[in-house]
Amino acid sequence: MIPVRVQQILEQSGAIAGAAKLIVAVSGGCDSVALLHILNHLRGSLAVELHVASLDHGLRGAAGQGDLDFVRQLAGQWDLPHTLGQADVPLLSQSWGTGVEEAARRARYDFLAQVAKQEDCQNVVLGHHADDQAETILLNIVRGSGLRGLGGMRLVSPLPNHPQLKLIRPLLTAPRAELEAYCRAQGLNYRRDETNWDTTFARNYLRHEVMPRLARLNPNLGSALQRLAEAAVTDLDFVGSHLESLERAAVRRWHDGCSISRALFLEAHPALQRGLLRRAFNQIAAGESLSHERTLDLLDYCQSARTGSGRDIGAGLELRIGYDEFRIQRKCGQDPPSGYRLIPTGTNIVLGPADALELGGVSIAVRAQPCDCESRATLVLPTDCELRLRTRRAGDRFRPKGMGGRSRKLKDWMIDRKIPRHIRDQIALLCADDAIVAICLGVDWRLADLDALYGSARSGILVCLD
Repeated sequence: MIPVRVQQILEQSGAIAGAAKLIVAVSGGCDSVALLHILNHLRGSLAVELHVASLDHGLRGAAGQGDLDFVRQLAGQWDLPHTLGQADVPLLSQSWGTGVEEAARRARYDFLAQVAKQEDCQNVVLGHHADDQAETILLNIVRGSGLRGLGGMRLVSPLPNHPQLKLIRPLLTAPRAELEAYCRAQGLNYRRDETNWDTTFARNYLRHEVMPRLARLNPNLGSALQRLAEAAVTDLDFVGSHLESLERAAVRRWHDGCSISRALFLEAHPALQRGLLRRAFNQIAAGESLSHERTLDLLDYCQSARTGSGRDIGAGLELRIGYDEFRIQRKCGQDPPSGYRLIPTGTNIVLGPADALELGGVSIAVRAQPCDCESRATLVLPTDCELRLRTRRAGDRFRPKGMGGRSRKLKDWMIDRKIPRHIRDQIALLCADDAIVAICLGVDWRLADLDALYGSARSGILVCLD
C-alpha cells in the first residue's frame, strides 16, 4: 500500500522530524494529486499541517489557468490552505539565458521557496516518482554526468538555490502506473497536461521514444535504473566521507574565497580532487554549480599550470595557482590575511639617527648610542650610513647570513621562500646606504651578513626591529 510506504519513508528518513507544517507542491496531475491525498490522510498520524502550493508557468494559456482552478477547488474540498502563483517562463527563459525547461524548473523552485518563507516552513514535498527518477538518470547519462548524476534525485535534498530549505520526495520508489491505479481506486480526478506528449522537450522525448525501446531490452528498466541510483548514492556517500576529511585538512576559508593546500590536493585521489573543486566553487559562487566538464578542465589546469598563473572560472570567480595553494576567490574580493606584515607598495622613508617608525605592523627604532633593546632583532650599523625603509626595486640583491658573503637576486631569494608574487612589492626592506640589511618576513626579520658588508669590528647606531 502506497500510504503505508509513504509514512514509513517519512518516519524512517527523519525528514519531517520536528516539522509542524509541510508545503506540498501540487500541479493537478496524477502524481501530485495522489501525494496530496495520501498526506491529507496521514497528517494526523504524522502530526503535521499541510499547505498547498501551485504555480502556472505561463506555457499553456487557458489550460494552465485551468490547472490552478482545479488545485484551488481540490484544496477547498479538503479544507487545506493554499497559495497559487503565476510566472512568465518564456520571458524568464530569455532573461536568464536558459532553456524553457530549466527556466520552468527554476521558477517553480523559487516559487516554492517563497511560499515556504511566507508560511515559516522548512520542508517542501514533491510528487516525483520512480519513472521520473529513471528519466532523470537517463538524461544525466546522456549529458555526460558523473557519479552524482547517476544517483538521480534524492529522497531528501536541499531546495536548489535555497539550501536552507529541504525537498522531500516520498513517492520516489513508486512507479507512475501504481499512482494511476491509486487514483482510480480512490476515485480521484486529476488534470492531464497535453504538453507532456510534446517530444520537442528532452524529457518527453526520452519518456515516449527512448524508454519504450530500452524496455524491450529490459522490461524491468525502471528497477534497474533505481538499483544503479542506489549503488551510485552509496559510493558517493563513501567518497563524501573522505572528502569531508580532506576538506578539513586542506581548505582554508575567508569571506571572499578559499585556498586549497596544493600538496594535499595533488596527493588526493582524482575523485576527491574533483569533489573538492566542485564544493569550493559551489560555496563561493552563490547558487551556481560547476559542471562535470568544467570540473575536469579546472582539474587539468591545477595539475599543469605554472605557479603564479591564474584564470577566470566563471560566476565572477578566478583561480590562482600559488606555491603552496590553489586559491578560488571573487574577482573583486579581498585577499585572505597573509600572515605577512606588509607596507604600501612604493614606500621610501629615510630614518634619522633618533627616529622611531611604525608602519603596517612594522616597528623600527634608531638609537644613536648602544643600549639595551628588547626587540625581535637588532643591528649595529655605521654611524654615517643613510637608513631607509622601502619596498623592492628592480635589480635588488641581498647578502643573507650563511652564504659566505655572497649575494643573491632579491627576486630569487623571495621565490625560494615561496613568498606569493602578489605581495612581494609590499615586503618591508631596511636598507643602509641602499644595501638591504634586513627583510621583514612574517613575524621575523631576516638579517644580512653585516660582517661581509662592513667588517666584524664595527660600532655606531643601534637599530631595533619589531
